Amino acid sequence: MAVLAATIKACRLCPGLNVAGETESAPGYGAVDSPVALVGQSLCGKLCMESQIPFTGGSGALLDESFKQAGIAKRDVFITNVVHCHPPQNRESLNSWVSNCSPYLSLELKIVQPRVVIGLGQDAKVALERLYGRQAQKLQRPCQPLGLGPADRPGPALLFTEHPSWIKRQHDEQLTDQYVTSLADAYTAAFRGGVT
Repeated sequence: MAVLAATIKACRLCPGLNVAGETESAPGYGAVDSPVALVGQSLCGKLCMESQIPFTGGSGALLDESFKQAGIAKRDVFITNVVHCHPPQNRESLNSWVSNCSPYLSLELKIVQPRVVIGLGQDAKVALERLYGRQAQKLQRPCQPLGLGPADRPGPALLFTEHPSWIKRQHDEQLTDQYVTSLADAYTAAFRGGVT
């Protein structure tokens, strides 16, 4: 993972990306043996570039709350992005960026081998479905049984939910509580080995 992280930090495949302090990259963060991987869309802004940790501050506060509710630390979960760089002006990811970063995401997940992978947002959902060759299940509350991939295409339970920044923009306390709890439930099931 350290070699892969260094490769991501040195990557120059996408013109205009991975410029220090502007569109800088960050590799995945957290436990390389975590039963859970969270996959976001692209690296957030200044705080994430400085900390080199996806989902630092901002909408990451909802993820922090979900970790707290599950009784785990952020470092216990593996967290990465479909696009490892921060996009200029927070723009949507270009297909070429997703394509160029896809091998990095694939290798990260092969190293971690999580029981559960949760895509946060539409870009993550689409990228994970391509990677695993099957559809992701919508994460719900209460948490449904987390099924592994079919026998002919084994792999982790593949889930998706809204990006936490979308949830924050709704200003709906009940929706926020449900979102945080559904994530916490999924972590708990994965850490307890409750994946069938």
